[in-house]
Amino acid sequence: MNKKFPGLYCLLTMLLAACAQAEPTLPAPTLPPPTETPLPTQTLTPTQTPTPSETPLPTITPEGEIGSTWIRPKDGMAMVYVPKGAFIMGSSSGDPDEQPAHEVYLDAYWIDQTEVTYTMFARFTPARSGRQAADGVSWEQAAEYCAWVGSRLPTEAEWEKAARGTDERVYPWGNQPPTGDLVNFADRNSRLNWEDTNVDDRYGAVAPVGSYPAGASIYSALDMAGNVAEWVNDWYDQAYYSASPLTNPRGPGVGDFRVLRGGSWFSTAAGVRTTDRSWYIPEAGTDYGGFRCAQSTVAP
Repeated sequence: MNKKFPGLYCLLTMLLAACAQAEPTLPAPTLPPPTETPLPTQTLTPTQTPTPSETPLPTITPEGEIGSTWIRPKDGMAMVYVPKGAFIMGSSSGDPDEQPAHEVYLDAYWIDQTEVTYTMFARFTPARSGRQAADGVSWEQAAEYCAWVGSRLPTEAEWEKAARGTDERVYPWGNQPPTGDLVNFADRNSRLNWEDTNVDDRYGAVAPVGSYPAGASIYSALDMAGNVAEWVNDWYDQAYYSASPLTNPRGPGVGDFRVLRGGSWFSTAAGVRTTDRSWYIPEAGTDYGGFRCAQSTVAP
């Protein structure tokens, strides 16, 4: 060791020792936590439970009993109930096309309490208004109207049962011959060659519907005899009763004429019997022809 400059040596030794020491570690600065940019809040669309597709149900009319009425929504017509069961259709002593008398079974149905009026018919096609039965209506127009209100024309068998019931009555009210308070037919006001001059029913032609409440059928159907003859759904066949099905008959499959039932203000007493049948071309109407509609308890 060089001892010539012991002080300087000591000073150098001290400086070297100081340099050899590690530099002091500075504390890491405390940084504020990073500011997060908030994400936009998402409004979640609620999950919708899909509505199941509904299969339309057939139009259902309620079941009823004799004396029940049901109002048809489309035109406000009161319908009366005819229960299921059998009745005797036709007559063994009437005209040839009314024979033979035979038993027919029908399902339950509703039928208009009165004939369709002008006011009702005017909702379907331009026509005058009034409570008179709409006359001059063709079979085609009548069928279209009944479909428009959700109904249909009655079958000939349905019409006859609604008119005569199950006790084979000659007229809707029973077996008593026509009088002025029971039916509008060819009376002294009609001025027809075949008029019954002994009867005054107050009308010379078409009367307001429901004018003869005493002439109602057992099911409370009005004007089933007289006033206007009524279209039914069936084609006319003079011999149809000989081959008619015994359950819910619908008439022949084809024909030239459609059946009219009930007679009219133009008819004699024989023509307003519950079994009397007449016919006309379906494309035209007459001033003594009108209609009413029917409806099954469950529409087909």
